[in-house]
Amino acid sequence: MKQEEILKLKKLIRELESYKGRHTELISVYIPAGANIVDVANQLFEEKGTASNIKSKTTRKNVLAALEKIIQHLKNFRETPPNGLVVFCGNISPVEGKEDIRLWSFEPPEKLSTKLYWCDQVFVLDPLKDMLSEKEIFGLVVLDAREANIGLLEGKRIVPLKHLESTVPSKTVKGGMCVEENTLIQLENGSIIPIKELSKGEKILSYSFDNFKPIFTDSFEMFKRKTTKSYKLVLKEPSGSLILTPEHKVFVVSEKGIEEKTVEEINVGDQLLFLSNLQINNKSNKSIDKKLAQLLGYILGDGTVDKNRIILYNKDLQLLKVYKRFAESLIKKRAVILKRRNSYELRLYKKSFVDFLLTNFPEILKPRRNKNIDPKILTLSKRTLKYFIRGLFDAEAYVDRTGIELRMANESIVRKIQLVLTRYNIVASLTGPDKFGRYELRITNPIYIKTFKKEIGFSSLEKTKRLNLIIKGYRSGKSIRVPISGILVRKLIEKEGFKKEHFKKYSMFLVGKRNIGYPPFKRMIQEFEKKIKNSEMLELLNKIFNSGIVTATVKEKKKLKSNKEFYDLYVPKFNSFVANGIIVHNSQGRYDRLREDAINEFLTKVGEEASNLFLKQEKLVGVIVGGPGPIKERFVREGYLNYMIQKKVLGIKDTGYTGEYGLEELVNRSEDLIKETALAKERELMKRFFAEISKEGLAVYGEEKVKAALNAGAVEIVLISEEYPSSKVEDLLRLAEQLGTNTAFISVDTSEGKEFFRLGGVGALLRFKFE
Repeated sequence: MKQEEILKLKKLIRELESYKGRHTELISVYIPAGANIVDVANQLFEEKGTASNIKSKTTRKNVLAALEKIIQHLKNFRETPPNGLVVFCGNISPVEGKEDIRLWSFEPPEKLSTKLYWCDQVFVLDPLKDMLSEKEIFGLVVLDAREANIGLLEGKRIVPLKHLESTVPSKTVKGGMCVEENTLIQLENGSIIPIKELSKGEKILSYSFDNFKPIFTDSFEMFKRKTTKSYKLVLKEPSGSLILTPEHKVFVVSEKGIEEKTVEEINVGDQLLFLSNLQINNKSNKSIDKKLAQLLGYILGDGTVDKNRIILYNKDLQLLKVYKRFAESLIKKRAVILKRRNSYELRLYKKSFVDFLLTNFPEILKPRRNKNIDPKILTLSKRTLKYFIRGLFDAEAYVDRTGIELRMANESIVRKIQLVLTRYNIVASLTGPDKFGRYELRITNPIYIKTFKKEIGFSSLEKTKRLNLIIKGYRSGKSIRVPISGILVRKLIEKEGFKKEHFKKYSMFLVGKRNIGYPPFKRMIQEFEKKIKNSEMLELLNKIFNSGIVTATVKEKKKLKSNKEFYDLYVPKFNSFVANGIIVHNSQGRYDRLREDAINEFLTKVGEEASNLFLKQEKLVGVIVGGPGPIKERFVREGYLNYMIQKKVLGIKDTGYTGEYGLEELVNRSEDLIKETALAKERELMKRFFAEISKEGLAVYGEEKVKAALNAGAVEIVLISEEYPSSKVEDLLRLAEQLGTNTAFISVDTSEGKEFFRLGGVGALLRFKFE
């Protein structure tokens, strides 16, 4: 493609990108080379029939007018031009109700293979942009521990070259230790998903026992298998459950500290570790404010959609009036409360609002037993998410003399809310199903009840009143137990020369006859600090105090038979992950050495194959490496590629997949690197140009000086800004072509390009100085 064609095409694309229809009324038509132009015109005539059904009168009128204009324009052609034909037409008026239908038509500079008719708010320009892409070659490698694909990117075309499979032990390792497929996993963005839906590249919740802190990591590998034998551990204080294979290891509190036990070895009374305090630092989502979040929570709990209306139910008239105000401020329309026997209905009539909810939050509008929490809600900031929880508890929770209870028939929702509450340092117990198939989430500890009131609260005055009575009436409550044995603490103080008699207030704990709660544990540490100077011991106890863990006692251990799939995660370094809120051990340590040898052998093979293929490419600009998980970083960091190819590595990108789809995903995620390569050449030209100008060396600028230098045969390369007037560009290009001189267009995408345009937009690098 000639330089002037490139410039014209770029300017056309910029012009078309500047237009945006008020509705879907901008038409793009791509007619490929060799297509029958009469057939295309007939197809567009048929589209007029379809367009006649458009509901909006204005949109219908504009689309029909644009189609007619295109059809009449095509009558000027006996046949499709050699390279095809592209036509754009539509109403580009920025004023509602005003008509300004424009048409653009041209033969593309390269043969067009795309056939397209599209009506939208913007023109479809990607096929034209592809023509402008640099026809440079980039090497592509996408890999994980299982497989690798090697390919090339030639312009915009991906060319797969080689597929390699590894001998690294597979995901389905015989005897692997696993959790049941519906076990919930917490992700860094706030999402909570069944482990069977987990993908590589996502950051999962793990736990570091070195620092006694929760950690999110994407460094893991996933394994799965089927088994007929498993156990269900039923827990209490807090209540919950977890289904695991007999070989899987969990962490328990013992006299020696925190130890590992297989599920087969677990006994009733053993204390597992429940993560009670989790910080997720999500930013606010401006599209979901606190009123919408709270309304969504209520709809999830006790709302239905009926054609074009949303209905909320409650016996509490005061509470429905609160949601009536919320709804009216959101939909900008009056809502209605109706009396129905011993209850009330709040009805919101607005189709556009119903459509908005169905499009953005479909899970909350499903039938009651099929409802769920839409993922985007769980990714809200803590400050906004609390209003969603408040809405759900307003709808479905009640307050009695023992605490707060949320009761629902949907297990998934209740389990997720149990984990969500830990973001507010609230521990709730989960039980069920009862004889009616309902699941219960209870908050009974006075500390957590106070925290709920402070962090979340109710909009119902009646429920708030009951909550205040509970808090006021509590004299004692079940302890929030610290994950440490009193016998271990006694051994630690005995090493420092102290006995349990020195701390009589805590003697029952120190002899192992009683657990200890967090408030007394803190007071005990403060007493230790007055007498004991061992900073390591005190540091350990303080870490445990700030660990965000409470113990959950095994109440029952049930043997199960199942044909479900079981999953496990191998998490290097931390060797743990959090499942249903319980910290469990990862499984694959015994395979480390075998896997390490196999991975090294596989990466060596991938490096050799990729290097041999890439060394044959004379126009190779750079290499991009990608894949899910940490293998890709190791592949580059440890130098498995030939040194000539290694120095051409432009970057490493995360992808969710390998295979040919992974190559495509890698290209999509590497646009910044590819663009930067083209811009780097441009920056180098500009750097050289400005350096020569500053020393009055081998460079000139300004149209007349450039023409004079061209005529003197002194120009090495002509530099022209893409923003330079088209008519003047053609003169310069014609003169340069006559004299056999190269030209380069300079974009305004860089600071150097912008400075060049301000300097006049035309210049030249010289072979020699001339007068």
